Amino acid sequence: MLLLCSAAVVLINQEKFQEAEAIYRELISGGTRNHTVYGNLAAICGMDGRFDELIKLLRKALELKPNYPDGHNNLGLALKEKGNLDAAIAYYNTALQLKPNHPEAHYNLGIALQEKGDLTAAITSYNFTLQLKPNYPQAHNNLGTALQEQGDLTGAIASYKTALQLKPNYPEAHSNLGLALQEQGDLTGAIASYKTALQLNPNYPEAHNNLGIALKEKGDLTAAITSFNSALQLKPNYPEAHWNSSLTMLLSGDYKNGLEKYEWRSKKEKDATKPHALPKCDQWSSKLTLKTTSQLLLVTEQGLGDTLQFMRYANALKSEGISVAFCAQPKLHSLIQASGIDPLPLTPKQANEATEGQWILLLSVLKLLEVSPSNPIITEPYIKTTEELTAKWAAILRAKEKPIIGINWQGDPKTEITGHRGRSLALESFAPIAGNRQISLLSLQKGSGSEQLGTCSFKDRFVNCQDQINATWDFLETAAIISNCDLVITSDTSVAHLAGGMGKATWLLLHKVPDWRWGLEGDTTFWYPSMRLFRQKERRNWDEVMGRVAEALKKKFA
Repeated sequence: MLLLCSAAVVLINQEKFQEAEAIYRELISGGTRNHTVYGNLAAICGMDGRFDELIKLLRKALELKPNYPDGHNNLGLALKEKGNLDAAIAYYNTALQLKPNHPEAHYNLGIALQEKGDLTAAITSYNFTLQLKPNYPQAHNNLGTALQEQGDLTGAIASYKTALQLKPNYPEAHSNLGLALQEQGDLTGAIASYKTALQLNPNYPEAHNNLGIALKEKGDLTAAITSFNSALQLKPNYPEAHWNSSLTMLLSGDYKNGLEKYEWRSKKEKDATKPHALPKCDQWSSKLTLKTTSQLLLVTEQGLGDTLQFMRYANALKSEGISVAFCAQPKLHSLIQASGIDPLPLTPKQANEATEGQWILLLSVLKLLEVSPSNPIITEPYIKTTEELTAKWAAILRAKEKPIIGINWQGDPKTEITGHRGRSLALESFAPIAGNRQISLLSLQKGSGSEQLGTCSFKDRFVNCQDQINATWDFLETAAIISNCDLVITSDTSVAHLAGGMGKATWLLLHKVPDWRWGLEGDTTFWYPSMRLFRQKERRNWDEVMGRVAEALKKKFA
């Protein structure tokens, strides 16, 4: 038996796995009770993806030798591959109880913990791995991904660079370094890292996709689409690449192809766009036309700004003779009712129980109606507040004789980790505007970012009732406040869509490569005729933008 075991090991070292497997099976049929025979045969099964058989063999090996740390570690790997993270973590921990200085078990435990979302514990496991085995490039790379998920870009970049010092020809680490550099704002460095990854492995769809995102962020849309196409040639059913290609097409003005690919948004593995409800009735199919649809439930998705921008199309569908119901975030219901979109909008919980007609995602209505810059469908104001609230705020605000400028500067920071990175600016950036003594400022900022009001250098320039405005979170009442402003100046947030949808004069501040709906050029937008766009000429340079805004204000309120 010893000779056969030795022969099998020699065959494995020669990568003659079929011959080695035959020997191990012969030994098992002969009744061997050697746990390593079962363990080694399990490893061969794992190479072929035969995980069910692998798990049976490893369980037998552990019956024969319960204190077999490699068996527990490998069984953890197999169970993780099957999607059973909790069981995998339990086996890794058992392996480490038996053999605390087991770098692979610490490493595998880190991977499982990271996948489970316990980043702190994962980082601890990777650090244990690296104490035992400092020259372990994969552990440095994975430590980098965990640190990056935790928001420690500096630590992540250092880990990726260490991995690459140990293993320069490591395409995954080059690609991950690119992601961290891109998140840090270093597009040139990110693009170089992605290109290095692709030189090492041209058949790396994720690196092609990442390169495309960086090129898009740099404004090179043609090259970006080429990169996304390369990713899709290698991996045709790659939702992220379809989605990113869609955003790039839409940004370039190609709404026909862009909206077609936009339907991939709900299929993404990470950060997938989820409907706010999943009704029990059938979902609208692109095979159906408006003529075959009699009753349609519109279900919102994504953020408040998306609902505010696209709820207008409920009216367009009604004009086609379709009975329309509208499901939306409850905090917008009073505004939806006052605007005549739906007298009784549904909550997501109510929409989940809907059984009649069909339902459709709100942003899929753009494809259904074939919306494009040349076919906007609805451009007139469609958002309304009540006369009572408008009069209430007129009485409060009109004590000010100077024109009132409503301002908003920051969106949700969580949203800006990905696609909207760079859209917000600091309140202090509005200082050139605040210097204009012909106007009064009114903050429309809510939540994150509003704390800057207390420390900005021009806090005395805001209206006397600012505290009362800060305490007003209702969208219907916020619309009434906006209706009493002479002008709204805002970054790309829901306030822009609220003011634009009301037909209020609005100046929108856009970063160099903005969200797809604003395009790359021009100072007007087909979405809102009352809106004027002020675009960055240079990435991250808000000072130049605000200088132009200040000059435009002087002319407007001379």
